[in-house]
Amino acid sequence: MSYYVVRVKPRSEKNFLTLCRKFFPDGDLTAFFPRRCLTERRQGKLFKTEAPLFPGYIFLESDGTLSPEIYHRLKLLPGFFHLLGQQGTLSELKGPDLELVRRFLGFGQVLQASKVYFDENQRIRVVAGPMVGMEGQVVSVDRRKGRAKIRLDFDHRPFMLSLTFEVLNPLPSADAAS
Repeated sequence: MSYYVVRVKPRSEKNFLTLCRKFFPDGDLTAFFPRRCLTERRQGKLFKTEAPLFPGYIFLESDGTLSPEIYHRLKLLPGFFHLLGQQGTLSELKGPDLELVRRFLGFGQVLQASKVYFDENQRIRVVAGPMVGMEGQVVSVDRRKGRAKIRLDFDHRPFMLSLTFEVLNPLPSADAAS
């Protein structure tokens, strides 16, 4: 499978995804729009919302290389900006960028909250969820909102991503077990 990245008009990802599925129904192309589930507080009440994981990006999966015909059909869709590639050429997603996308897509189209606890030094420890193994990339933690900011690199540029977490009861220490 080959993965490609389309840059689209911000906040029009859902519309572009719908059009992709309409204009490519025969399975030439599968479009993904990864999102993250967030809990927001408005006027003292908690609401669950979905936000794009990579705002302005749609991911395409193809059985082979992207043909010029498919590329020209994509360009005609409203909201299309450009296809990401190396030095102005059409190229598939490779290396660390591909691993990052596959990692997040492995948790489904909508990322749920990670399960975490805080150790005795108040450092975050991730037990399960999308943030597993990313503790070293956590830049800041907001316990009240239940969010952690993570620094990632995508398309040779660093960016910040905010993911939600649920705090588990603290794990028993070795002293308490004896």
